[in-house]
Amino acid sequence: MIVPSVRTSSARRERPLVLFVDDNLDQLELYAMVLERHVDVLKASRGESGYALACGELPDVIVLDIMLPDSNGLQLSQLLRSNPQTSRIPIVFLTGDDAAFRNAHVSPHRLAAFEILKKPCPADRLLATIEAAAGNGFQS
Repeated sequence: MIVPSVRTSSARRERPLVLFVDDNLDQLELYAMVLERHVDVLKASRGESGYALACGELPDVIVLDIMLPDSNGLQLSQLLRSNPQTSRIPIVFLTGDDAAFRNAHVSPHRLAAFEILKKPCPADRLLATIEAAAGNGFQS
């Protein structure tokens, strides 16, 4: 089910809106707490709720884990890419399981991903990646 957008367009936002989708609640909360000084954060711990938030809020960037309890992050990214509403939202993969990429010989370009980062990722590197992905002159 596609939920219509209720968010202000990114051109009118003062700060990037970032959707984090990660089932590790401790990491989800920690990254959100550190980055909320610079960006607005939406959080989801499951693929289904992440997809619904992406469709309803149209974030500027999606930070996506690979291993989720109800879906595979790679499959979720394909679903986001196939939806016209979310197809152009930059996706940053943040994962502790980079073997999934190596074994599948998957590159960021092939995934239409902006970047693939390995956990634990320093907050300043994650923030710089989010700002680069968001573009639009956003600066912390």
